[in-house]
This record gives sequence, C-alpha cells and structure tokens, in this order.
Amino acid sequence: MRKLGIALLVLLVLACSAGAVALTWMAARQIAQPTRPTLAGPTFDSVAQTVEEIRGLRATGPYTRSLMTPAELRAYQEQKFEKDYTPEEARQDVLTLAAFDLLPRDFPLRDFLLELYTERIAGFYDPDTKQFFVISEREQPGIVERVTFAHEYAHLLQDQHFDLVALGFTDDEAKRPKDVDDDAMLARRAVVEGDATLTELFYLNRLPSAERREWLRAVQSQPSEVFDRAPRVIREGLTFPYEAGLTFVQALYERRGWEAVNAAFRDPPASTEQILHPEKFWSREAPVRVTLPPLTDTLGSGWRLIDENVLGEFYLRVVLEERLDRSQAEEAAAGWGGDRYAVYWNEAAGQDFLVLEAVWDSEDEAREFVEAYRDYATARYGRSPVRESPGQALWSGTDVLWLEWNNIRTWILRGPTEELIRRVRAQFRRGSWEVLRAADGRPTGPVEDSGSCSCPAGGPSAHAGADLPPPETAAEGGDMARAGGPAAHGLPEGAGGAGPVEHASAGGAGPMRR
Repeated sequence: MRKLGIALLVLLVLACSAGAVALTWMAARQIAQPTRPTLAGPTFDSVAQTVEEIRGLRATGPYTRSLMTPAELRAYQEQKFEKDYTPEEARQDVLTLAAFDLLPRDFPLRDFLLELYTERIAGFYDPDTKQFFVISEREQPGIVERVTFAHEYAHLLQDQHFDLVALGFTDDEAKRPKDVDDDAMLARRAVVEGDATLTELFYLNRLPSAERREWLRAVQSQPSEVFDRAPRVIREGLTFPYEAGLTFVQALYERRGWEAVNAAFRDPPASTEQILHPEKFWSREAPVRVTLPPLTDTLGSGWRLIDENVLGEFYLRVVLEERLDRSQAEEAAAGWGGDRYAVYWNEAAGQDFLVLEAVWDSEDEAREFVEAYRDYATARYGRSPVRESPGQALWSGTDVLWLEWNNIRTWILRGPTEELIRRVRAQFRRGSWEVLRAADGRPTGPVEDSGSCSCPAGGPSAHAGADLPPPETAAEGGDMARAGGPAAHGLPEGAGGAGPVEHASAGGAGPMRR
C-alpha cells in the first residue's frame, strides 16, 4: 500500500517496561517557513555536540533547524495530505488492509491519520530539504525539546553520512530505489529509527537524574486518545521501527559498536525477518523473491489490481494475530522465507480477491504455518473446513477461502465465489507462477510447469494440481457454489500504512506502497 509518510516525525508514547521513549516515523516535506525562532544558541549547540560525541559522527554540511507550533504543524499536515495523499489513494489502502481483515472497508483512514499525526508530534526531519523541526508552544524550549532535538539531530547525521534519500526516504519518486519492496523498506526504517532511538537513550543517560524524571513526567502527560483508539495494525506498524529497530540496533552495537550500525546503513537489511532475527542479517539469509501472474483477465470483467507487494514476516505476524494469540502467530511466521501478495477489487460488485503465496525455510516451517493458518481460518469462519484433502482445505461463509500447501510453499486464495477460486487455480497450473532462489541458495526458480501449482523443484506431491475436493453433503457445509457476495471484513487493524505501514505516512500499517 501507499506509504503515507516521507519525512521523519517523532511521536511521544509510553513504551513497555522501559518507560517512555520517543517513537519516530515518516511524514512529509516542503514545509512553509515557520514564523517561530530557529533552534539557535548555545543550548542546542551543546546538544548537537553531545550527539556527535555519542554517535561518533560529525555534521558535514548545512542544514536548517527550527521550532514549529502545533497550529503550524496542523496546517502543514493538511496541506501535505491535500497534495500527496488523495482520497482515492487512501481508499485503495483501506481496501488492501480490509482484504487482510485488518480494517473495515469503511474505515476513514485519511481523516484518522491526519488526526493521529497532529496529536503528539514532537518533531521531524526532512531528508529532501535538510530541515528538521521541533514542535513546541514554549518560548523557552525545555527538556522535551532538547531530547527531541537529539533524536532529530541523529537523523541529520545519518543523512549526511549515509544518504537517507538514496535509501528511499524521499518524496521524489525518481530518487527512490526501484528494487526495494515494502518489507525491505520497513526494515530500512527500523535501522534509521532504531539508531536514532538508541542515540537518544544514550543522550538521556548523560542527563542529571532530575532532568530525566522531568522528561518522563512530560512524556507521560502527553495526550494519547487518538493513538489509543487506533486500529492495532496502525499502532503496531508505527511502533515497529522504534521498538524492533531499537532491539536490532542494540544487537549490532553490542556485537561491534557503532561501526556495525554504520555498516547496516551501507548494506541494509533486506527484510523485517532480518530485523526480528539479527542472526539472519549477520548470515545474510536473503528473502526469496516470489513472482505472481497477472489475474485481471482471469477474474473477468470489472476486476482491477489495486495492490501487489511483499507482506514480510512482521506483517504476516500482524495478520495472524487478528485470530491467534501472539506466541502462536510469532512461531508460525518465524519460518518465513519470502512471499508476494496481490489484492484485486471489483467496484460494481463490492468484492475483493486476495492472493498470497509464501515460501518457507523448511517443510517443518511450512507445516507449522499451515497448522496455525488452519486455526486462523477456522476462527474466521467459525467452523472447520467444509472440504479438504491432502494438502488442500476450503472454508466458506460470506466468501470462500482456499489454502494449499506443498513442500516449502503455501498458497492462500480468498474471493467471493468458488468459481473464481477455480479460475485462479487453473492459472497456477499453467505454470505462470515462479519463485526465484535468493543468493543464499534457498528455493529455486523459475519453477517449470509440472501441472502442480508451480511446486518447487523436487517433484509435486500426489495431490498437487488436483481439482477442488468434491463437495461434501449439505449437512457438512453444502454446495460451495452458493457462496458469494462481498466478504465480511469487520476487524479493524489498521494500517499504518503500509504491510501491510509506513505504509501510511508513517510507516503505516499493513501493506502499503511507498
């Protein structure tokens, strides 16, 4: 989905047992010059010097630092949304998240994000203009402004030494890397925010205990009504780069100090899997690239593709947590090796069609996911599969869900009718799907047509490529041909934007385009 955010913002929230921390995410660029004074003077010069000492980096070029009032921030955000996030783009993001049962289709995402982004923004850095802003009403900035300055100054140093624009943090489409998917972009954000948050914590630790307590009280007193009522996918999408990013960067720092962190900017992680499991970053376990066929013609008149991208381990976990407990969702997603999803929409019928193919690290990991997803689907439909055979299962209700698995690969298809499921599976059997082996030697491709839903090399299982299981009796579930109509997406799980956050001007939630 579209990544709503483009510059770096700071949102203050409470974080677990570690107390209050500043959480930063992406927002926008090209701000009108503020009327407030600049952050000049010895106080902020001293903060900048301390951050440079902590981080081991020095400013190498010009930049602008200024104060902005909350009212100016609100006006800026409204202008930014008007220019860069149209109602149609927001609608497509909602439909994508709804396809994963993460938001209801009528969720007012655009209005909600505008409200969220102006609730407790403390500051942001814009890599395009080399400006950063601290948000404050105070004539004499205090401890909160100083700590925010430290976080944003860390982003400035990152930009001057590692080029955040080249990493993809820019509004200029022409400057963004073309081969970085949404999951990889979220992993990069985790490095950027984890580094700035660790630097901020080191700065806090240098302050007198009285100032640290003052900062904590100020953060705890910040309003959080909008954030607290945000759909879970939005909350998790926004906090992931800071919480998981901090843990990841701490692991790098403990391994080889700041040089290991610097190296992660020069050769960034390729997936959220590598953020969640740093050992996979160190071993360079690259994600497998999965390719999906176009399905517009297969689905028929009125259908159009509204989103296609990589979900990734993090957002797969978020999806599963809608119906499963956290530990089961984490274990089921942990064997992720690669994926690709596509969401199609039929406006006239008010129906969607979801395709998700995933590749797993081993057959055991694939089986673990299948077991968990069967629990997920059974919870969604309130019953066991209405049909199943080895390697295949089908649920029905207001829509139809098809799950298939073979060796290290799984396929999920969900649409309004069984007939559409049949058409798409026939497309698979024509061998148009492929999976490419990553540099680490995992699954190979393109997979040649074996009449078996593009199963990996090594031969399809006996069930692969078979037709849908025969109908059971009406008492067991009835004729699937009756299933139809729009799916009932009612669970909010918002988005941050994009896997999937950032996917929202901020890193969003759920899958989102950059």
